[in-house]
Amino acid sequence: MTIYGAVADPGEGNDSMMAQIAAHQLGLPLEKVRLYTRDTDKTVGMGPAAGSRMTFTAGNTILSAIANLQKAMKEAGVINYAGLKAAGKPTRYDGPIKNPGTAGIDPKTGQGTPFLTECHNIQIAEVEVDTETGATKVLKMTAGVDPGTIINPQAIEGQLEGGMDQGVGYALREEFIAGKTKDYVSFKFPTIRDSFDIEIITRETPRNYAPLGATGVGEMTMVSTAPAVTNAIFNACGARIFDLPATPEKVKQQWQQ
Repeated sequence: MTIYGAVADPGEGNDSMMAQIAAHQLGLPLEKVRLYTRDTDKTVGMGPAAGSRMTFTAGNTILSAIANLQKAMKEAGVINYAGLKAAGKPTRYDGPIKNPGTAGIDPKTGQGTPFLTECHNIQIAEVEVDTETGATKVLKMTAGVDPGTIINPQAIEGQLEGGMDQGVGYALREEFIAGKTKDYVSFKFPTIRDSFDIEIITRETPRNYAPLGATGVGEMTMVSTAPAVTNAIFNACGARIFDLPATPEKVKQQWQQ
């Protein structure tokens, strides 16, 4: 089976997600699924691979196409490509999907249901602050995550570890200054020497409308890491940082106040 989908994979694990969903739904070995992606020559555009939306969007369209394929095979009484050809049936099936509308946001209360599916997490940062220099060292990050049905445990683990690592860099080191930040020396991104212990706790609550109950995991852990780190700094020494990154100079200045 070949899946045609102009789906980029900037880190969400979309290649694995598409292949695994198709193999699971059709009862095929994973090696029997081929991907034709990141190209609109033989398929249509799938929109941006942003907001961790591709698991939801591409996953649902794959299930829709598979449903159309299975319907055709059932009608023809066949179980493979050769049978479809012999029965005069098409061998390529599209998977159009129309998402149910969201309720939007109440303009008076600001409350509502603007999203069809969400990923939820809680993060805890454990840090050590040197009050003489203001330097902060992250000792451990813990993430409790509910991404719906987990399709690929290793992909989830990689996303969460990478997101927390990137988030700690954003919290403590990374700062772009126009005209001054020009290379990897002036932009102090984290290295292996800045690594820390990580603990991941997962819970699976299948999502409505989502493919096999799954939803995307991407930016989520990076976004919540910086607040966890700055809260831990405050808890450690009383320095409250509102302007990232929490450099030693800023931490020391706030602590001395």
